[in-house]
Amino acid sequence: MKLALIAAVPLALAVAAPASAAQFVFDFSPSQALFGPPVSGSGTFTTSDGATTIGGRTAFQITSITGTVNGSQIVAPTGNYGNYFTTGPAFLDGSGLRFFTQSGIDVRFFFQDTVSRYRVNTFGAFGSSEFVNASSSPATAAVPEPATWALMLIGFGAVGFALRRQKRPATARLRAQAFA
Repeated sequence: MKLALIAAVPLALAVAAPASAAQFVFDFSPSQALFGPPVSGSGTFTTSDGATTIGGRTAFQITSITGTVNGSQIVAPTGNYGNYFTTGPAFLDGSGLRFFTQSGIDVRFFFQDTVSRYRVNTFGAFGSSEFVNASSSPATAAVPEPATWALMLIGFGAVGFALRRQKRPATARLRAQAFA
């Protein structure tokens, strides 16, 4: 039992890997329409943990996008359209993002450096182009439920109990006997 426990600890440490993908909540709302109907949206970017540099800013590749645009679910990013979340004053680079919604709208969301504003272009059933007010912030981490904490504490208690209840090796004890 003790040997198994000693062997399991390094294995558990080797297998354990930190969850390093970061999530960022974003939203955008109409600011100045150039043409077409107004567009608004919100959702979450999930990024990789490997950083690169784009335009002098640290950038992380966006691995998935969830959310809605004009009430239609975002399907996913497509291809390699420069899907990067960047640090600094703008959270998207000039290439921005391209993704589709369930209703078939092709959405291009990017930061237009020439005017220092975010812009959304849509193609599909309707087309539009407009500057938007956009924001992004790190997603808040989930707080474990009380049942999760209880199970964890029970598990620690069970391990402690199992270690405490191990049989100890028998030792010979000699007692002096009085010979009469």
